[in-house]
Amino acid sequence: MQNRARIAPALAAVALLALTTAAEAQRARREPPRPRQPTRAEIQTYLRFPVGTRLAVVSINGQRPVAPDRPSFTFTESGRLTGWGGCNPVNADYRRGVDDIRFGPLNFVERRCGGVIDRQERAIFWAIQGASHWRPVGLRGMVFTGRRGTVTFAPAF
Repeated sequence: MQNRARIAPALAAVALLALTTAAEAQRARREPPRPRQPTRAEIQTYLRFPVGTRLAVVSINGQRPVAPDRPSFTFTESGRLTGWGGCNPVNADYRRGVDDIRFGPLNFVERRCGGVIDRQERAIFWAIQGASHWRPVGLRGMVFTGRRGTVTFAPAF
């Protein structure tokens, strides 16, 4: 009789522990993992994105622009890119993260300017459209990189 008196509370404790563990496991399956907080360096990088500054293309895939009117772009705080590719005006929506960036379709009317300028403009638009990462360069410049090329920007004067 005394064995039963000792066994009953122990069985109750084991059952309670098993139910608590099962409830925790079920809760863990339902809740998505919490995202990690950005580091101070990541926040500083994010804040260096040159919003509202007119940026000129310094190089496209390692080559200087050849267009007489330097290609330049402005990135608005509301997530809009507007600019000039050297021959055609362009605009698009964009989303950015700490070091990643994604562009919606580039909207432009394709007017022909001739040979080298058309090829350069196409390379700029193609690289911007395919950009997946950005990083600051200098005080207010930046570089876009992606599988379609690299574009380097500096403040336009």
